[in-house]
Amino acid sequence: MFARLTRGRRTKASRRSAFLDYAGTANVVLLGDPGAGKSHLFEEVAQAVKTNVLSARAFLNMPPGPAGAVLFIDGLDERRAGRSDQATIDLIVQKLFTVNAARVRLACREHDWLGGTDLAAFHPYFAQSGGHVVLALEPLTEAEQRDVLQKTGVTDPGQFIKDAEGRGLSQFLINPQNLIMLAEVVLKMDWPATRWELLEDTTVLLLKEHNRARVRSGGGQYAVNEVRPPASAACALRLISERRGHKSRGGRNRFAVRKLSNDPLCQA
Repeated sequence: MFARLTRGRRTKASRRSAFLDYAGTANVVLLGDPGAGKSHLFEEVAQAVKTNVLSARAFLNMPPGPAGAVLFIDGLDERRAGRSDQATIDLIVQKLFTVNAARVRLACREHDWLGGTDLAAFHPYFAQSGGHVVLALEPLTEAEQRDVLQKTGVTDPGQFIKDAEGRGLSQFLINPQNLIMLAEVVLKMDWPATRWELLEDTTVLLLKEHNRARVRSGGGQYAVNEVRPPASAACALRLISERRGHKSRGGRNRFAVRKLSNDPLCQA
């Protein structure tokens, strides 16, 4: 899978690079959207170097492993109580100092990575152990899309991609998890007959939490019918305000969203 250096640390390596190009880097933080393939990539690379992937929770709860190993810590966001929870990061940094790892790889959902705030917390360890890079997974290429579709059981990936693009579903093609979900829906029930069915089916896929750990806590514990009103309000506000996006504190070309569920738009 391909990755890129995140904005702010771009050099000549800001081009698409294979994740394994950074195999010799002491510390790597891997970011990506839900379903982008962070866990799958970690599992494949860890297997190649004959080690295991640990969740952030398991890393904190288990005794230190063998010295000199490559350490893979997945689901940093799953261990956090929320975006304001820095205690988890501090605990992981403290534990890292007790583990004599050859190299460290950390994975986190891009939305839950707090950029400079989190890097500042990890800096004492990263600075002492050889530096770091922060990488973000790139969207699937068409060749990768075809490969995923073939493995999911689609007999004609090229036609599937054309049909998806023709129905305005291009965004589902670039994320492995979303592409697999879309393919499974189409294989079981065929393409939606109407645009309304298409919108209904795709919004359900997007609003549903597919990470089992997240379903038990945090935002993932809410059902689709509970998430839909505030998500719809956020989309409506984005369209009305002509802003490019939103975040908790607002900012340039962003609007702040606080207690959105109480907004009249959510009650409509």
